[in-house]
Amino acid sequence: MSRLGRTPADDRSALVRFVTDQVAARLVEAIEQDETDRHDGIATSETPLAGDARRQQLMVGAWLSDEIAGVNQDRMHRGDPSLPEMADREIRARVVAELTGSGPLEPYMNDPLVEEIDVNSHLSTWVTYSDGRKIDVGALWDSSADLTSYQKRLARRMTGTGEGRLDTQSPMLTFQSDDGSRIVMVLGGRTEHGISTHPRIAIRRFVLRHEGLDGLARRGMFPSSMVPRLHAMIRCGFTVLVSGPPGAGKTTLLTELLGEVSPRERIITVEKNLLELRLEDDPRHPDAPALFTRHSNAEGEGEINTRQLVELTRRLNPDRVVVGELVEDEALDMLDVASMCKRGSLATIHAHTADVVVQRLAYYVSKSDTSLPEFAVWSLIAQTVDFIVHIDLVRNEEGDSAPVRRVTSIIEIGGLGEHGGLATTEVWGLGHDGELVQQAPLSTRHLQRLRLSGYDPKLFAPRGVW
Repeated sequence: MSRLGRTPADDRSALVRFVTDQVAARLVEAIEQDETDRHDGIATSETPLAGDARRQQLMVGAWLSDEIAGVNQDRMHRGDPSLPEMADREIRARVVAELTGSGPLEPYMNDPLVEEIDVNSHLSTWVTYSDGRKIDVGALWDSSADLTSYQKRLARRMTGTGEGRLDTQSPMLTFQSDDGSRIVMVLGGRTEHGISTHPRIAIRRFVLRHEGLDGLARRGMFPSSMVPRLHAMIRCGFTVLVSGPPGAGKTTLLTELLGEVSPRERIITVEKNLLELRLEDDPRHPDAPALFTRHSNAEGEGEINTRQLVELTRRLNPDRVVVGELVEDEALDMLDVASMCKRGSLATIHAHTADVVVQRLAYYVSKSDTSLPEFAVWSLIAQTVDFIVHIDLVRNEEGDSAPVRRVTSIIEIGGLGEHGGLATTEVWGLGHDGELVQQAPLSTRHLQRLRLSGYDPKLFAPRGVW
């Protein structure tokens, strides 16, 4: 079929858009045909094309050569030479990045120092680095329409997971990329019936550094003197909650605390929709099966929630159960199963300050089972949770410097209080100089457990006591 007059003459970006649209249309058609063949029982491959990245890459490569040949044919009809070799390579690379990679975001997705990417519009994209730098890299797309097309191509590539819809009926989409990053897309702009003034993308990357507690101490998250203490708390089998606001580093701290667990222990992880902990990819954990929730299908069936997965862990022979984040209903089940684990449990919980964590956890538990009396709620928490480690984003407004992730409080749960509620003690908190220091001794109950596990109680004594 002749393409005369259809391809842009010299505009490199327009050529990329044209070839991308042509190849994308063929890819969508192939995926839809594959789904039809599977429905009719005549599929030629065991793996659906929508979920087979390798087959897609091979097809895109072949179709790309066809489209480039067509572009050159059009150029010859116009009396122009074929694309120069450098232009040919650039167009191929950009189209492949658009269809099988991350397009204009590819350099940032491949940078191990990048933690967050926030696309506010086609004109503005903010990139946040692990050292706190936050930079607006400017315009990465030529127009709002180009950014929207990019969003929809990403969405179509997710059809294999049943989560690839981004349109008027479904203007929000959250999914996980192959490298584990969480990607949230919002439909917007004047020409789209979306929910925002511009099309937007927010990416949270979970880079597996495996730097250990020593590495976190070197980054200033807590003093180096805390490393052996945290090591002992985890090895001893205490149940620990890591609390903090969004972006404070709860998952990072939880992952490195888990790095102190013996490789002989079996850890079952439970997460909502996305796998952020990824212990199965961590060589420190040879026996760490991962479970994650599932949304219902188009017919409203097949949903698997966190409570169901936490209940399932009982039958999977765990030494420890780790819940990625406690949010409402799963709190009661997590505490229940943690009390039965051989080696306790760990989880994260959202809280802006350490002093509200216990109340929030109690609220979640009581909401999970409204028939539980208040005493039973406090009793369950007191019997299960040993410590709360709170991490915060500490900001220094002088010079508008980047916030620093720091552990600002470690609270011990010492059992039931005399007048109801829990007996809690802030064992470590910020001193006058802003450093994390021990402010109170551990309870006899926890010291005894540490002693039985072979740890010297002097390690946990406030300075000057021994």
